[in-house]
Amino acid sequence: MAVLAPLRDVGGRSYLSQRTLRALHAIAEAMFSTDAGPPPAERLAWLLAEAEDFLARAGARTRFVVGLMVLVVSLAAPILSLRAPPLARLPLAERVRVLRRLEDSGLSGPLFAVKALLSILYYEHPDAAREVGFDGACLGSRS
Repeated sequence: MAVLAPLRDVGGRSYLSQRTLRALHAIAEAMFSTDAGPPPAERLAWLLAEAEDFLARAGARTRFVVGLMVLVVSLAAPILSLRAPPLARLPLAERVRVLRRLEDSGLSGPLFAVKALLSILYYEHPDAAREVGFDGACLGSRS
């Protein structure tokens, strides 16, 4: 599946900062890792392009709120685990651990918001849908 170019402003710039994109990548890589390792790099690139395009179309207020949530996750998760932020600097296994710790804390709201956005987009990818057994049919339509 080809990575589509996300919507850009009139100057060709992304609507998201490079810091936000790096943080989203770090969070997504940790979120969707399994015992077999991280998801394929192409799928993460596709996910980031989809997230960037979605947020570009969602409007400035939505970009601001999501950017703020990503910033909170990127800074709070490492601090809760007594690590130096940002999250993207940590090795993958450590990122998984600190995100789980954040999820169990009173500061889990921003993480859940970011996870919801990334999950909706991630499972739109045909390979991810296939991996979880989604065939595109409604549950009631199977005979």
